[in-house]
Amino acid sequence: MSFKYNALALITASLLVTACGSSSSSSDNGNTTEDGEQEITSNYETVELDATDGSTAVQLDLASGAIVTDDSWHLAYQKYLGFKLNGGSSGDAGVSGCIAHEYSSIFDSTGASIEDEFKLLTVSSTEDSFVAVTADSCTDFVEDSVATFIETEEWLDADYSAGAPVYGAKAGNGWIIRSADGATYGRVSVNSVEVVFGASTTRKLVFNSELWNGSVFETAQLSPELDFSEDQVYWDLETNSLVSATDDWELSVSVNGRDYPLQINGGASGTGQAGVGAVLSDDLASVTDPTDTAQVYKYFADTASGVLSGPGTYGPLQYAVAGGHLMWPTFTTYLIKDAQDRLFKVQVVSNYGANGNSASGNLVLRYEELN
Repeated sequence: MSFKYNALALITASLLVTACGSSSSSSDNGNTTEDGEQEITSNYETVELDATDGSTAVQLDLASGAIVTDDSWHLAYQKYLGFKLNGGSSGDAGVSGCIAHEYSSIFDSTGASIEDEFKLLTVSSTEDSFVAVTADSCTDFVEDSVATFIETEEWLDADYSAGAPVYGAKAGNGWIIRSADGATYGRVSVNSVEVVFGASTTRKLVFNSELWNGSVFETAQLSPELDFSEDQVYWDLETNSLVSATDDWELSVSVNGRDYPLQINGGASGTGQAGVGAVLSDDLASVTDPTDTAQVYKYFADTASGVLSGPGTYGPLQYAVAGGHLMWPTFTTYLIKDAQDRLFKVQVVSNYGANGNSASGNLVLRYEELN
């Protein structure tokens, strides 16, 4: 049997999931003492989410156990981007979460996976720990924030030698950008940065962009000045112009304390299909065709940062524990709370379906409403 994770032989018996993968079934679990009394009883549910299509997020309403397309969802998962909650930067429903139980033994002091410890975790062996989680297992609930794929340190230089920092564009910065409609590409860099401190600090930047016309990258052109001193500013790649948040923008910049997040219109930051290319060469100028996967492997958008960002590389899932490309469950149990103070505990137990042989992105979760 091929090894997805050590529990595969147990999943079918442990998880009762309907063929369509959108319903749930209950399980009554408990430990029995010698005199026949139940020590722990839990009526948890299991549900399978088909998230194999990485272009969209699959949204789960924990109250009904249904996959939904409206705003009633609590948590969502998108392949290659990860998990998010419907609160903070990810949604307007006020959903927050905390880690109620995790297996710290599966990582060493540097955060690296310990394969032998992961192999000890199965659907069966982790059940008691899941059942034992109560409403009081954690109290530090947090909502999501945005984790930008483009980090500020990639494009911004700060010189502190004269006291107050002097900012400028970092040499060699740049990215291959896919447009919000998924049809256009460009080579983009931050050409210049101007920050002037005073009673009213001003912050401005200018992009340099080369639009790809389907055959070659066209002549480089500078963008209009993006003044993000007070408000978030949006830039459109195709027209090389400043636009509004409701338009078809590709990149935006704003101020967040000392950070200047550069966001892409996709994933956690927007509703578009914009992305930043994972270039397979050290030389951005060597890319001649941004649609060629031998040159640009994949395009990534911004992700949600929150309770479902840890402890694994994809939060409840850890990538490449034993090498290769498999995703291993960390069997972490989370408490998820919504604006109506409904409380749920949630645990991801598979990335490969109820039988363990499905394609990556077929998630299986067990969950229970606690109040």
